[in-house]
Amino acid sequence: MASSSLSHQQSVESDPSSELEREGFSVCTKGYDAFINHRGPDVKESVASEIYNFLQRMEYRAFLDQPELELGDSIHSTIKNAITTSIVQISIFSPGYAESCWCLDELLLMLKTKARFIPVFCDVDPSDLRYPDKRVYARAFVEHEEKRRFSKERLQRWKEALHSSSLFCGYNFSTSNE
Repeated sequence: MASSSLSHQQSVESDPSSELEREGFSVCTKGYDAFINHRGPDVKESVASEIYNFLQRMEYRAFLDQPELELGDSIHSTIKNAITTSIVQISIFSPGYAESCWCLDELLLMLKTKARFIPVFCDVDPSDLRYPDKRVYARAFVEHEEKRRFSKERLQRWKEALHSSSLFCGYNFSTSNE
């Protein structure tokens, strides 16, 4: 792992490893320089892979679910560990992002860690995140509500996390510009 000039902030109020162990997760102590949160069908083969490959070339240790997850890994605990041990959190917001409860739950944890957060707005505008009930993500939230798999409180936390994410300085990216 390359020596990073990034300073690692305390991830959560308590030690993240202890918190995970209390929740029954096995904890891997290897940390990452960056965690890349994304919705696979939208950006895995393009933006997410490009960011991951760039970070690898710069000798940073980045976590992207594929190729970092290995056979036999617990997906949930491995991803949670990667989030809580990363110095930088990168979230790629795409038009289908809010359809994924995995993406939204990861976003909640990422914002909770207080690590440096960098949003990438890919084919969406930051204002789309400020108004998830009215813009690009409105349909996804209507579907979440109709399925009734998630509590109203959880849906509200997801909306608040999207709104909070829109207030960070990030990158605007359009796939139509290649």
